Amino acid sequence: MKNLTLLFLFLTSINICVAQEKWIDIELDATVYTNGKTCLKKNGAPLNGRYAIKFNRYQTNFEVFIDGLKNGEFKVVRNKKLAEKGFYRNNLREGEWLYYNEDGTISRRSIYENGSQEGIETDYYNGNVEKTSTYSKNHRNGWQLSYSYAEPDELKEKAFYENDRKITNIQYRKIDSLNFIISDSLFYDDKKRLILKKSFVNDTLLTQFKISYNVVIKDAYQIETTKIEVYEGDKRSIAYLLPERDESATEMRIMELLNYEFAYYTDVKKPRLLVRGPDRNTFYTTTFYRLYPGDILQSVIYDKGGDDTLPGWYYRDVNR
Repeated sequence: MKNLTLLFLFLTSINICVAQEKWIDIELDATVYTNGKTCLKKNGAPLNGRYAIKFNRYQTNFEVFIDGLKNGEFKVVRNKKLAEKGFYRNNLREGEWLYYNEDGTISRRSIYENGSQEGIETDYYNGNVEKTSTYSKNHRNGWQLSYSYAEPDELKEKAFYENDRKITNIQYRKIDSLNFIISDSLFYDDKKRLILKKSFVNDTLLTQFKISYNVVIKDAYQIETTKIEVYEGDKRSIAYLLPERDESATEMRIMELLNYEFAYYTDVKKPRLLVRGPDRNTFYTTTFYRLYPGDILQSVIYDKGGDDTLPGWYYRDVNR
């Protein structure tokens, strides 16, 4: 008799476990979110149990509810493949959340505490770390590091954020053939405008760009414009940006100039500074040539199949 009782209890526990594992199929249209809870649309009763909520023919969410609040494991399945999984406590995300590529590999790993994203978020590409970002209270706060696709251990870029606002951005590029490591530090104001760029070669400061906005220049134009001061050693030149119709056009003009990196080049007949293109791969193609007849800056020529001056810019030398 005792053995029969134990067998009955064992079989009952198995049935309970199976019942607990079963997901209740339901269409998204049959639910409604009200008073902070997920309820049945027909009678207003809060969901309780494990539900497979069908969003459309491609996506189903597997969610656990207690009195209408998400409590327990959470999964998103798209095209019959796991796309996302995590955990909820009282309707708030908690702990590790993972996001997946279609091949089953992890694309992103995030951490949550009481519904807020905290700590390090990691993005992956082909199994390698592509980017790490630091979060505090759902906002990027701290360093964000980006790595090269070709060389996974090679740091490509790092940026510092305060409440999602980029304060500093540093870009790196290693050029083995020239034994160069180029890094550019960019600084922004509270309006997210670039105000300073410092270019380094092998940790030696080569060039600085200081940018001022809404500057009135006193000449024939008498207009409000953007000013860039270029420092190369102890020599300073000023480049004024002619006014554009909108802010995006002005920003584009600034980046046309600032995205070019510097390296010295010597020509016996014509001393000049070679400015390398932003692709950072072809060092002597698609370049600016800054001409210094008599050591005085006079012009900037864009060498791309012709002697075209960079549109939208004109220059004056303050060292004369």
